[in-house]
Amino acid sequence: MRIITILLMSFLVFLLPVSNAEAANGLSIYTTFPSTSAIPGEDIKADIKLSNTTGQGMTVDLEIESAPEGWEVYIEGDGRIIDKVYVGEEEAEIRLTVKIPRDVKEGRYQVVLSGTSGEISDQLVMEFDIKYDIDNQGTLTANYKELTGSSDTNFTFDVDIKNNKNETQTYSLVAQAESGWQVNFSTKADRKQVSSIPVDANQTAGLLVEIIPPSNVTAGEYIIPIAASSKDETLMEEFKVVITGTYGMEVTTSSGRLNAETVAGRRQLVELIINNTGTSELKAVKLVSEHPDGWNIEFDQDIIDSIAPGESATVKTYIQPDDKALAGDYMVKISAETPETVNSAEIRVMVKTSTLWGIVAILIIILLVLGLYWVFEKYGRR
Repeated sequence: MRIITILLMSFLVFLLPVSNAEAANGLSIYTTFPSTSAIPGEDIKADIKLSNTTGQGMTVDLEIESAPEGWEVYIEGDGRIIDKVYVGEEEAEIRLTVKIPRDVKEGRYQVVLSGTSGEISDQLVMEFDIKYDIDNQGTLTANYKELTGSSDTNFTFDVDIKNNKNETQTYSLVAQAESGWQVNFSTKADRKQVSSIPVDANQTAGLLVEIIPPSNVTAGEYIIPIAASSKDETLMEEFKVVITGTYGMEVTTSSGRLNAETVAGRRQLVELIINNTGTSELKAVKLVSEHPDGWNIEFDQDIIDSIAPGESATVKTYIQPDDKALAGDYMVKISAETPETVNSAEIRVMVKTSTLWGIVAILIIILLVLGLYWVFEKYGRR
């Protein structure tokens, strides 16, 4: 009889519904920093995570259960205000934004966030310790601090100035660059150059820092410190510019003269010299031409694989005017191009009348004279 009683009690316990305390084990709402200090008027953004251990996906209803009077609190997901979130096998992330009033008194305050899915629920209690004497240092941050390029590159860094104080700060902007370097500051919103920028209390302002190296800069790494100073603080950051080398090219001829002579329809050889005047190797140098209609320009190599710094390459260029080209001066433009630089030379081509046509003309004149003489001799005495 005793055994039957124990089995019956076990069966009844099995039939009882699962309590909320047990169900809560399937959902967890948490954040890395559940307690933080803040000042009146500050906006706090906390990243919240939800995990689901039930083995099945669930839609969780979100609610701000309690918040201090006058505080603005809302939940965001993907940049929008939300009140539900789906939590599958992987954690879901939301953001809790708390806007603290400027007239709030010192003390500890709580914001309670709850999440519910059917019988499963959990809570997160966020605590805020409000103090007036917190020395909230501003921040000067960049999305990247190092850029690489050639000497003719303008390096632009994306910078944010955060004013964590409870009043507007005006920051003066300066850079400590070597002689010949140019540093420009401009607002991210309208790209106007500025030397100072105001930032509202507990707000962020975006800046673009453009660094222009001197034309004669050599390859290497350069550090450019910048500072943003207000009456209360000085924020500093360092940027690194890596100069890979300079790119320069000159197109000329083996004789140094940029002119040629030929006759209509005849090919004329011009030897082009491509000089690498920079400190970096030139790769895949492409040759192109601009010429009058009907003309033909040929290179013995259209693309030069590489030219080392200080070295040159010779290209045989054949210029052939149109068969019907009239005598006179014409311009042919030869350009050498790489992704980093381009240079060109304009060659004046003088097209002359062919000597063969001159001989033919003389022969025609002689024949005409002989013909007139014959006519005169035969018919002139009658």
